[in-house]
Amino acid sequence: MKKRNKLIALATCGVMSASTMFGLAGCFDNRPPFYDPMPLDELGLNFAITLMGDDAFAWNAFSATPYETYGFVVSDEQTWYPYAGTRTSNQISLVNYLFKSYADELSYYKLSDLDEADAATYRTLNNAISMYQSYYKSKYINKFELLGGSYISSEGGYVADFAQSFENYEFRTEKDVAALLAVTQSTEAAFKTYLNFANDRVKGGCPLYDFTVNSMRDYLDDVYKKGDDFYLYEVAANKIDSAEFLNESTKAEYKAEYKAAIHDKYMAGVKSLYDGLENYVGKAKNPKKSYLASAGLAGEAYYEWLFRQKTGITGANLTKVYQEVVAANEDYEAKKDAVIAEIDGLKETEPETYNEFYEYYNETKVLLGLTDPDEILDYLKVAAKDIVPDLKTQPEIGFKYMDDTVAGISNALAYYMRTPLDLTESGEMITLNGFQMEKRPSEMITTIAHEGYPGHLYAHVYSKENGTSLLATCVSTQSFSEGWANYVELVLLDNIAKTSNKATAKYCEYQKYLTLYGYTNSVIADMSVNYFGVDISKFLDDSSIQMLVENPAVYVPYGYGMYTMYTLHERAKTELGDKYDEVSFNAALLADGFGPTLTRAKEITDSYIKNNK
Repeated sequence: MKKRNKLIALATCGVMSASTMFGLAGCFDNRPPFYDPMPLDELGLNFAITLMGDDAFAWNAFSATPYETYGFVVSDEQTWYPYAGTRTSNQISLVNYLFKSYADELSYYKLSDLDEADAATYRTLNNAISMYQSYYKSKYINKFELLGGSYISSEGGYVADFAQSFENYEFRTEKDVAALLAVTQSTEAAFKTYLNFANDRVKGGCPLYDFTVNSMRDYLDDVYKKGDDFYLYEVAANKIDSAEFLNESTKAEYKAEYKAAIHDKYMAGVKSLYDGLENYVGKAKNPKKSYLASAGLAGEAYYEWLFRQKTGITGANLTKVYQEVVAANEDYEAKKDAVIAEIDGLKETEPETYNEFYEYYNETKVLLGLTDPDEILDYLKVAAKDIVPDLKTQPEIGFKYMDDTVAGISNALAYYMRTPLDLTESGEMITLNGFQMEKRPSEMITTIAHEGYPGHLYAHVYSKENGTSLLATCVSTQSFSEGWANYVELVLLDNIAKTSNKATAKYCEYQKYLTLYGYTNSVIADMSVNYFGVDISKFLDDSSIQMLVENPAVYVPYGYGMYTMYTLHERAKTELGDKYDEVSFNAALLADGFGPTLTRAKEITDSYIKNNK
């Protein structure tokens, strides 16, 4: 699964139209004397709509009925995301003018005067506005947009994103069917513009590395060779056949149009991009540093902004953050190694414990004997009662599988796509990778806990039940949401250990510290190559290092977010002792929505400890 915040990509690729910016900013400027500011929830909705723009995929994901729920009409003219080039000074000024207008409107409010709901909206708005202002006011803005582009990557870039977005796009009305068709028909033109991006990278002094270009071409070649057997044909036909609001004649017409669009436009765009990228092999000469490290001060500034965007922490000293994570990583390594040393010491005295532990370790035995997704989910729904509050509703949760083309290039075992906010009793779906399931059966239980219960899926449904806003959902802080889902894995292991024999308990302890060690180690590697400029030439054939180069700060939400969430829980347990309650503390953390900032999570922890001592 690509660990990318699509909304940031949308906002920085020019989704906000000039007319929208001028219209909203003009309203703010024409305030009468004794101006009465708009309600905060209305201001938050306006900001969310500004960020989402007219993007059909964003609206389809967040709202089933955009007009009825939010008063927004999605345009009939939809396209896939083209590369539009770097921004002009006038465009940048216009964006900054818009964000300043929102900041001015927000300045009419005082946080201490607000009720709980408005305070949450205020914090979310304040963080998001200042975050975007820091991006667009940077003197390195155009360098940012080159370094941060994901149009071309070793995982297929925005071409692979199109396939995933196509698959997860819901047909609720005929307008949805027509919109996705229009987007599909636009792919040839959009994909060709990615060659302009590759060219601008060369002109901007940050050409794509051969590994990236060649891996992208391998993906495109694989897609093109599948021809009429490519899975999107079947996906389109199934979507149309399942659309009960279409009659049989209309379904046949749409299926023919989709077939033509995929064959004549999508595949043509894939071929053009494949052919054109050959001209960009060899442009980067023996790179020893990451893209960001090679960009000097611009690269440092971009990584600092990425860290802020992913964590919500303003002005973090990244050298201190690095030292903090290194110290924690060394502690986790020592603790996992201590478990191994203890188990190895039992080889002669407790051979049954020793042998069973290494059955888990060698993945010939799995925790609780659970590998079937439905059985794991049933177990987790019960186990979650010791971790989080019960949901008011019991959503139907199902599983589906990635297509082989996607599964073959993805290391993700599973992913969860959030359901629209205005579908309160909708079914939920977790997508599994069949290839990875066969390779990693021992990770199934923690992965479904992470993606499903009580991880991402639970947190989203819980937020919807508690009235989360469009704003809070579309600008959620990734380090909180991923940190939460990773923490869930850790507390699940602790809880399994409490009711298990010695071998199982020790394996759970080992796995907990291995997880903490692995993710914090990834953050250290990321910061080393992308921020501190460590020489990566010896790692160029390592796809995991290459992913860090192409997706800087990708592991910050997972590693630093998990470290922070784990540390906050440990602090609350230590300071409260017997007064600590896992369920109520987690209810407090999740009360602000799907993903407040890590700064806010620390404030919630301080308040929880103070109120429960």
